[in-house]
Amino acid sequence: MAAKKTKGTKAPSISDLYWHHVLTEGSQPRSVYAFCQQAGIEESTFYEQASSFDAIEAHYWKSCITETIQVLDADEDYAGYDTQQKLLSFYYTFFAHVQRHRSRLVERFPCMKKMMPSSIRPMRSTFTAWAEDLIQQGIENGDIADRKKLNDLYPKGLFEQLRFLIDYYQKDTSVSFQDTDALVEKSVRFFTDSARSGVLDSALDLARFMLRRVQLPN
Repeated sequence: MAAKKTKGTKAPSISDLYWHHVLTEGSQPRSVYAFCQQAGIEESTFYEQASSFDAIEAHYWKSCITETIQVLDADEDYAGYDTQQKLLSFYYTFFAHVQRHRSRLVERFPCMKKMMPSSIRPMRSTFTAWAEDLIQQGIENGDIADRKKLNDLYPKGLFEQLRFLIDYYQKDTSVSFQDTDALVEKSVRFFTDSARSGVLDSALDLARFMLRRVQLPN
C-alpha cells in the first residue's frame, strides 16, 4: 500500500490510502503508525490531512451530503419542485452518488442498531440543516402543516429515515437496487402525506384523548 507516484500521476491522498486498506483488509489499520509504515509515509504527513481514521470517515460521510446538495442546487428545475419532489430528488441523487463507492457504505457505515457514532454527526448536522430549509419551505407553500414545536422534530426524523434507507440499501440484492428505489418512493410518500394531511393530527388528538382517559380516576 506504499504511496508510489509515477511521473505524470498524482500521489494518492491519505483518504484514498485509508479506504484502500479498509476495503482490502476488512478493518481499520491497527494504528496510525502501522498505517504510515505500510503506506511508506511519515506520521506528520498523515496528520497534515486528518486527525484520526474516524475523522477520515466523518469527512467522507459529510461529503456525500454536501455533494448531493451541490448537484441539486445546480439543477435549474429543482427550486420549483414541491416538498415531495425535492425529498425524492435528494434521496435518488444521494444513492446515485454513493453507488460510485458503494463498498465504503457497505463496509463502514454504522447500522441503525448502533448508537449514533461521532463519525456520522457532521453528516447529520449538514443533512438536518438542509432538511430544516426543506421543512420551512414546505410550511410556507402549504405542503407541510405548521405544527409549531413538532416542526423542529422533522429534520431529525428525516435523518433517521435516511439512515433507515441506507441500512436497507446495504443489504439490497435486487437488480439495479430497484427495491431501494421503491422503498425511497414509499417512505417519502408516507412522510409527505403525514406531514400535510390530518393523519398525524388525528393520531395526536387520539393519543391525547386516550391519555386523559387513562389518567381519569376510577
